[in-house]
Amino acid sequence: MADKRYVGSGRKNGQYDITNISICLSDINNEDIKTGKNGKKYLSLSVGARKQPDEYGKTHSVWIDDYVAEEKELAPKAPAQRETADLPF
Repeated sequence: MADKRYVGSGRKNGQYDITNISICLSDINNEDIKTGKNGKKYLSLSVGARKQPDEYGKTHSVWIDDYVAEEKELAPKAPAQRETADLPF
């Protein structure tokens, strides 16, 4: 896996379970944007808590999620077969 490409940061909002994040659009490349089967465009991001807040009080980091699922070759399914055991009915 390549080094993480950080594109933003965020801060946990008070006592609530909400994290506000900011994304730097200048750090995003066209190849980061994927087109889904529905024709819509998607940007996959990951958000993680920092061990320590930075000098600006930011508690979270945001980076490009570059995970690529392996393409598995699926074997064709055999049609369901009935057992030919002797049944009492």
